[in-house]
Amino acid sequence: MFFHKDKNVQRQDWQPHPALKILYRAWRVAWSGIKIAGGALATVLLICVVCGFVFANYLGVYLQEDVLSKAEMNLDDFNLDRTSYIYYLDENDEIQILQQIYSTTDRRWASYEELPEDLIHACIAIEDKRFYEHQGVDWITTVKACLSMFFGGDQFGGSTITQQLIKNLKEEDSVTVQRKVIEIFRAMAFERKYEKETVLEWYMNTVFFGEGCYGVRSAADNYFGKELQDMTTAELASLIGITNNPSLYRPYRPTLDAGGLNGAQRNRERQEVILGQMLEQEWITREEYDTAMAQEMVFKRGIAPQDRWTSCEDILDADGNVLTPGCGFNCAVRDLVSSGEGENIRYACPVCGNQVNITTDASQSVYSWYVDQVLNDVAKSLAERDGVEWGDKVRENYLELIKRAGYHIYTPYDPQVQAAVDNVYTDLTQLPEVQSGQQLQSGIVITDNRTGDIVALAGGVGEKDTFFAYNRADAKLQVGSAIKPLTVYSQAFELGLVTPATVVDDLPIATLNGRPYPSNVEKQYHYSRTILNGVIQSVNTLSVNTLDMIGTQYSFDFAKNQYGLSYLTDHHENKDGTILTDVGYSALGMGGLTIGATVRQMTCAYGTFSNNGIYREGRVFTKVYDSDGRLVIDNKQEQRAVLSEKTVNYMNYCLDKTVESMPGVDMAEIGMDVAGKTGSTNDYKDRYFCGFTGYYTAGVWCGFDTPEEIVMVNHNDSPATNLWKKVMLQLHQGKETIPLYSTEDMVQVSVCLDSGKLATEACRNDIRSDATNRIQSGIWVYEEDAPTEFCDKHIEMDYCTEGKACANSWCKKFASVGAIRLKKTSLVKMTRDKIEDLLELEEYGMVSYYLRDDYVYLVDQMGNPLPYHGMDGKLDSDSNLPYLSCQEHTKESWEAYKKDHPWVEGGNEGPQDPTEGTDPTEPTQPDPSVDPFDPEDIE
Repeated sequence: MFFHKDKNVQRQDWQPHPALKILYRAWRVAWSGIKIAGGALATVLLICVVCGFVFANYLGVYLQEDVLSKAEMNLDDFNLDRTSYIYYLDENDEIQILQQIYSTTDRRWASYEELPEDLIHACIAIEDKRFYEHQGVDWITTVKACLSMFFGGDQFGGSTITQQLIKNLKEEDSVTVQRKVIEIFRAMAFERKYEKETVLEWYMNTVFFGEGCYGVRSAADNYFGKELQDMTTAELASLIGITNNPSLYRPYRPTLDAGGLNGAQRNRERQEVILGQMLEQEWITREEYDTAMAQEMVFKRGIAPQDRWTSCEDILDADGNVLTPGCGFNCAVRDLVSSGEGENIRYACPVCGNQVNITTDASQSVYSWYVDQVLNDVAKSLAERDGVEWGDKVRENYLELIKRAGYHIYTPYDPQVQAAVDNVYTDLTQLPEVQSGQQLQSGIVITDNRTGDIVALAGGVGEKDTFFAYNRADAKLQVGSAIKPLTVYSQAFELGLVTPATVVDDLPIATLNGRPYPSNVEKQYHYSRTILNGVIQSVNTLSVNTLDMIGTQYSFDFAKNQYGLSYLTDHHENKDGTILTDVGYSALGMGGLTIGATVRQMTCAYGTFSNNGIYREGRVFTKVYDSDGRLVIDNKQEQRAVLSEKTVNYMNYCLDKTVESMPGVDMAEIGMDVAGKTGSTNDYKDRYFCGFTGYYTAGVWCGFDTPEEIVMVNHNDSPATNLWKKVMLQLHQGKETIPLYSTEDMVQVSVCLDSGKLATEACRNDIRSDATNRIQSGIWVYEEDAPTEFCDKHIEMDYCTEGKACANSWCKKFASVGAIRLKKTSLVKMTRDKIEDLLELEEYGMVSYYLRDDYVYLVDQMGNPLPYHGMDGKLDSDSNLPYLSCQEHTKESWEAYKKDHPWVEGGNEGPQDPTEGTDPTEPTQPDPSVDPFDPEDIE
């Protein structure tokens, strides 16, 4: 049989020692713990590895996309707000500053070489003492700042000068971890690209000093009134102290802070800290420290002219060649060697002795009228360059651009001419006295005849106290009759339609609202006048009748396109739907414009007369450069030939005589030829004068901002001519007169106003006692334009002095025996239609000597005599004569005379027809060698 092991057989139980048993159990527990810990550690390590990979991946993406991509910086990408400048040329053709232009930013660049050493050392001592040791980031201060933040601090701090520069350039003020990280990487990248000197130069020109000052040059000017070269160590430390907190350390802060100190006191505290750091870091000696600490701070706004610095540079000729080399030194004006007196003073460099050009700064805290106009025109030109439609919002945007762009704008401004304007316009006692509760206002624009450019202007009276105030020199205003030479007379001369001696109807051209249109200022009609008299007397009917020859459309186009009167409109719709146009008699013939014209436009248009017929657009700026010297705008002057020399001569002759005849103002006091034209609206709410000499052309408007009639006190002249004269008197002292027209190729003529032809002795003998006014003598015209026909309207007759009418046959009998005296007189051929026209105007101001019965010689349309019985047809009804004859001398009176004078025989019967022996078609010819008319007869 086989032997089988019993599965149920039990082993023998192990019975260890109790101590060993305890150790065994402890080991089992420890081993289990080791296994658990090992597994946990392996898990943690695995998790850390995985998270590390994830974190590294995300960190790489973050650094690549959010940090490194933003770390690179190029200084060429930053167009900092920089101060713009406006310049002009002085009398020595040297460039001077007219105005610094800035908004809330005043930034004038200082190169690294111009930065004082103590300024740099003060900045480094207080802001970044390891500046020359680090590469953009000071890790020591950065770690301290991080620990401070970790333990409850609320600011990072620790920024280097490079980091601060980056913050200033990027204009990032938020305090976040991300911004700080980006700033750190940017700083390191920046210093790999740029030298320390570049960092310092840009920092010193971008850091904010309060009160709109960016950069140390502006701050030195604003707080100490000094150039950087003149600043002391103490002043430079004070300046750097402001940058930490301009609102707290700004010296001009008058208010007390929580500590009870004002800005100057806080600034002093900060200055002492900075000086202490400079001493500790051995940037200054103990002696320099003591001197700086002892200096009293004197704060002053703006650099005085004698404290400015200039450069002794090479003197060049017109081709840019060096005539005299300069020494290259910066020389304080007060240290320059000066000679001469007054305006003739000259300065020489104390080093090399060469003459030094001094740049003055005429800037004002409130821009002048001229500067306002420059800024407006530059803004408009920039908009045109960019193809942007001009409007108020666009204007504001481009003005802001100019303020921040660092432009250099050159102008034709003339300080002497502007001073003459300001002497009158800022002194309210110079203004004519008026009866009104309002201040009389005025605008003036002056152009230099040599260039056609605007050299001075004023947009109002009194001291200008606001930026971009309402400018009456460039506002659309009513001009009145001052427009007539532009829209009527010069055009008529140019078309060859008239000369100064041409006779034109002084009669209405139409009926408007049942009344004759137009009316004249004096409410009279004189039947006819010469063009010369029409200009002198500003006769509305004459200008309208002349305009009718030209055509309103032609006149409108010429004035708008040739004279630059751009606001003339052929279609304007009011809010109520009323349609207005300047293509009409009122606007073009009398100046009643729909929108108006500016003083600037009118002055430039009149400049055509003073520039031999060439129209030139008046500029207030010529060129604009950017801060790097690149040309931004070349404002080339628009000019065009508008008038012939003959037209200019005629126009200037008429305007010269107009000024001579102006009531209440003696332009002869100016001491030279003056030509011009006044203008006014019907209600005298606007008064105008445009005039010129051989040197300047100027337009002046006067009125009230709330329109009302201008009532003068103790003056008969226009306030506009009054102001014009006061300004021009200053500008022409000691100057030689320049003739405004030439009569070299002209002849003088005398014309009859009834016929428009050459006057004869018959014209002189007109029966009307005031008929001398019906002849104009001594009018200059070009020889080829002189009339060649003699008057054929005056008929010479015998006049009975007792009967006060033309002599009849009985008058001649009396005269033959010496009982009465007859004299030669003349009548005027008139048709019945013309008489009816005159009668219709009787109640509207027709002059009386054209409504008399005794001067008419009635004819038909063919010139044949017709029986005349007076204007109303009721006089001398039995006569068949074409004129009125003496009613006092009759057959009965002759017989009675003979009876009383028996010694008188039959007497000389004489001709039965008083006109016998007189051929009305052959008037008496004047002796060509004698001018029987007095030139003073000109109206």
